[in-house]
Amino acid sequence: MVKIIIDDDKCNCCGLCVEVCPNEVLIKRRDGCSPLISDNECYLCENCMVVCETDALIVIEEDG
Repeated sequence: MVKIIIDDDKCNCCGLCVEVCPNEVLIKRRDGCSPLISDNECYLCENCMVVCETDALIVIEEDG
């Protein structure tokens, strides 16, 4: 299982993480700043972490 942690205090609302997510796990909010996390499966590509200029995202694989 993959867990995505978003630090709202670090997020600058650029939306790059949403654009680079190949499985639309991250979704742009209509209101607010940081992206929403959908029910789609994250494949641990870490594209979102790579493009995040403020290090607001962490993607980790959890056991169980």
